Amino acid sequence: MRNKAKWSLVLSFILALSLVLTACGGSGSSSSSKSNSGGLAKDQTLKIADVADIPTLDPTQMTDATSINVANMTMAGLTRMHDNKFSWDLAAGAPKVSADKKTYTFKLRDQKWSDGKPVTAQDFVYGWQRQNDPAAKPAYNFLFASVGIKNAAKIENPKDPMYGKYKNLGIKALDSKTLQVTLDQPAPPFFYSILSVPQFMPQREDFVKAQGKKYATGPSNLLYNGPFVLSSWKQGTGYTYKKNKDYWDASKTKLQTVEFKVVKEISTAVNLYKTGQVDLVTLSADYVNALKKSNPQEIKHSISSGMFFLYINQKTNKNLKNLNLRKAINAAIDRQGLAKTILNDGSVPSTYVVPKGFVTGPDGKDFRAAVPGGYPAGNAAAAKKYWAQAKKELGISKLNLNFISSDSSTTKQLDSYVANQLEKNLPGVQVSINAQPWANYLKLNNEFKFDIAFSGWLPDYQDPMTYLDMWTTNQPQNSTGWSNKTFDKEIAAAKADSNASTRWAMMQKAEKTMMADYPIAPLYQEGITWAQKSYVKDFSRPSYGPVFDFAQAYITKH
Repeated sequence: MRNKAKWSLVLSFILALSLVLTACGGSGSSSSSKSNSGGLAKDQTLKIADVADIPTLDPTQMTDATSINVANMTMAGLTRMHDNKFSWDLAAGAPKVSADKKTYTFKLRDQKWSDGKPVTAQDFVYGWQRQNDPAAKPAYNFLFASVGIKNAAKIENPKDPMYGKYKNLGIKALDSKTLQVTLDQPAPPFFYSILSVPQFMPQREDFVKAQGKKYATGPSNLLYNGPFVLSSWKQGTGYTYKKNKDYWDASKTKLQTVEFKVVKEISTAVNLYKTGQVDLVTLSADYVNALKKSNPQEIKHSISSGMFFLYINQKTNKNLKNLNLRKAINAAIDRQGLAKTILNDGSVPSTYVVPKGFVTGPDGKDFRAAVPGGYPAGNAAAAKKYWAQAKKELGISKLNLNFISSDSSTTKQLDSYVANQLEKNLPGVQVSINAQPWANYLKLNNEFKFDIAFSGWLPDYQDPMTYLDMWTTNQPQNSTGWSNKTFDKEIAAAKADSNASTRWAMMQKAEKTMMADYPIAPLYQEGITWAQKSYVKDFSRPSYGPVFDFAQAYITKH
């Protein structure tokens, strides 16, 4: 999922982007005490300042963490993530599994849509089929092939005779409350966790068709079936959630209202926090140390599974097809200085693709255990060497690079740092920074209208593959134009391998293949530091699942 820079990233890039199109383990979850000694406050309203507005409300178009977080809080799928674990949501419990472990039959709970009509198995069928219907122009449907839903890979492949024939997808409503899901091979380890993401949530056909082009253009043009409903959205300013009293698990939802204020300048957001106008704000480097001194009990920290990097566009910039040039860009950036000086939020330098502390393999070891330090890119001296060789091979003496990013204040600092590093360590390179609102950034990125782009990725499911298969040839999220047949074969082999140990080893091999070719420049694994009022309880920033998880949060008397 992009975020949290493209993610999740972004991700909400929590400081810079909401970037990053979503992990088990690690220290990416932080919640305050469950104690309720002060009693519930009468006003159960949580106010949050964030840098990113919502790019889209259409579940077929969601690739970023902000949009996905809205869906996570307002929609219900078969499962739900909380505290890095999945629980049964609209699935009434564990499914019946066939002997060959390819067919899963789920029984659904009683649940209503926000207009009072029941959620049915057919709504799941339509939702999944719409995600694979070319007419809907789905932006994130590769997840269906990633998990191995029957025929998904063929339906999503323009070169296959089954392309676009979404009714052949392995999902069927046996009756209004019974849903059958069929896979091409036994389900992968992350099957239940991936069912919690928006792409696998239900949509109701009659409502979608009645709305036509207005569908998902605003809060009133959507249906909801989760813990909250989106009650208002003023683009560029903020949006508000209200508790959904008809959600089947509504007793666990204490908050009545959640207000997000879109504040791109961190200084403004911090002032709102200090004056009590918001209860929660993510901090940038400039404010972490000061607030640790003035409000030490209110400072929270976690290491997320968000991976941030530079896309290097080989598709429309022929110079960037040169390996030595890509090596030069990678070596030119001092990641330690970036993490410690510019971010100062616990983020750690990264020269790898799959994060540390994310998930363990069949041997019980972290994925990073095989190559703990990643794949070092080199230093400034190496950068100059690679750059000299690239200039010779390309017949150039200088190079202009169009660098796109989001337009939050924190991202601007990072952009300036990266641009300065490239210009300083690669004499003759000039970097033009093009900071854009998040939605427009995504548009430029998807259309390859850049040379380098700051982005990030949050995991969609609890497995290393969520960070790897997105780089295969012609994969929609691969905004680099990079294509490597060896890498493609290794990813395909890992997906087809039912042996957990050899599958794991093949994914590690694929990461090594990728990092030898430098299609991206990894920068850091995200750390998050935020200020949270002491009366806010059970709010979390998990390493996998919702970026902001307030489904069970509450406010105590203060």
